[in-house]
Amino acid sequence: MSENSEKVRIVLAGEGTYPYEVGGVSVWAHLLIQNLQEIDFILMPIMMHPYVKLKYEIPSNVIDVIKVPLWGTEEPTEYVRTAPFSSILYSKIRTTEAIINEQFIPIFDTLLDHVYGVTDDMEELGEVLFQFYWFFQTYDYHTTFRSKLVWDKFKEKIAQIYLNAEGDVPSVYDTVEALRYMFRFFITLLPTVPYADIYHSSAAAFCGLPCVIAKKLHGSRFLLTEHGIYIREQMLQASRIKMPLRTKEFLMNLITMVARVNYYHADIIAPVCDYNKRWEEQWGALPSRIRTIYNGIDTERFKRLDIPPSDRPTVVMVARIDPLKDIESYIHTCALVAKEIPEVMFKMYGPKLDPVYYEVCEDLVISLGVENNFVFAGLTSNPVDAYNEGDVVMLTSISEAFPFVVLEAMACERVMVSSDVGGTKEVLEGFGFVVKPKDYKTFAEKVLLVLNDRVMREEMGIAAREHVLNGFRIEDMVRNYQNLYKWLNELPRSIDIEVSKFRQGKNELNDEELEEELSSMMRDKDE
Repeated sequence: MSENSEKVRIVLAGEGTYPYEVGGVSVWAHLLIQNLQEIDFILMPIMMHPYVKLKYEIPSNVIDVIKVPLWGTEEPTEYVRTAPFSSILYSKIRTTEAIINEQFIPIFDTLLDHVYGVTDDMEELGEVLFQFYWFFQTYDYHTTFRSKLVWDKFKEKIAQIYLNAEGDVPSVYDTVEALRYMFRFFITLLPTVPYADIYHSSAAAFCGLPCVIAKKLHGSRFLLTEHGIYIREQMLQASRIKMPLRTKEFLMNLITMVARVNYYHADIIAPVCDYNKRWEEQWGALPSRIRTIYNGIDTERFKRLDIPPSDRPTVVMVARIDPLKDIESYIHTCALVAKEIPEVMFKMYGPKLDPVYYEVCEDLVISLGVENNFVFAGLTSNPVDAYNEGDVVMLTSISEAFPFVVLEAMACERVMVSSDVGGTKEVLEGFGFVVKPKDYKTFAEKVLLVLNDRVMREEMGIAAREHVLNGFRIEDMVRNYQNLYKWLNELPRSIDIEVSKFRQGKNELNDEELEEELSSMMRDKDE
């Protein structure tokens, strides 16, 4: 149990998600917390910048929120710690070139060996990350990374790595960008890691690094839930963005290293579908540590509604406007179906998160001549109504884990036609249609089949809801996590360092002691 409470305490870490963003992972986190009132939660969201607004009302059993913005800050510790100004100033003054050279450069050097694959010891990497964390509990992050010593060490390491490499070596631009990525992404190791019984990360990503630290510092258990496979999604993203080859190479090396250290240190990896297992095992997860826990939905909320049918056959999709959702295939499907059913209507519900991609989709609607058959309906606050508007619900994603939209549409007795991604087939096969991603001709064939057969449509919809009721409810999901939390919390603890030594370090000086040390250092400087 927690040190000062009889209640179990869990830190839930996420990246670009709850409670500041909407989406499947945020829905999962909110449902989990709301339905486990006997547990105290601390949220640790990794955010793009500190000005994101809350998208959810925080449940009463969330006792703290530790925001970790990666961008949009001049001073990295400004938002991740509640430290007095004197403490921040003191850390800057005592971060001397000698300290950086003696204490940080060896850590940095070993960390770079892992980034570039010179060494592959995940146990050592965990220790190096802990040393990195510990160093910046005392010394200043910004001052350290701006040091010429760090820049020189980075250039030296790159020169060693590419000494006999074929092709282009990293340019000055590549080197600057690579160091900038390290500076930003490792801000995730700056927050003071609070005590908790369990650290639960929603991705094998940078949000999992504090979980590794907590395991070493407090003996906390590390639970990793994988929704989408982070490393796979980053590979897909990297294949689309325009970036110099060596910069992209460094970024993917960094992401791969972080994913693998998550898999190695997690006590249990709980993917949301069996599909994820093969990716996790490929990147180092032990099969014995993997336990699938499927998502669950509120079947009292998501159900068939008695609403007047539309005078037009209607297809609905609920997803953000994003390349990973492949809205273009949805539009192409509309064009093919409209040739057979001219009065058909395709509705696209979802936020316009990528303005450039949204313009691409708008242009495609016009070029295919389906302005009268396709509508961007915007973000909906009531997806139940949206699903019930459709005779068919579609999902054309090229990457998913175990999408809530599939379960929700099935619970509304709607026939789902989805791309074969992630664990979609595990719930949908036999109760809807699964199609190869980007194959909009087959998408159109399945949609036409459903629209043209009302009896089949209704029978399949009823069977789909029954399937959801038998294992994919909120109660099922919450019970599985509840049992796993209990099992993890009862495991024997082992702390990798002497915790008291850390807690009694210089960083624990009170304000008066800090002011005195600052005054003394300033006097010495003047003299």
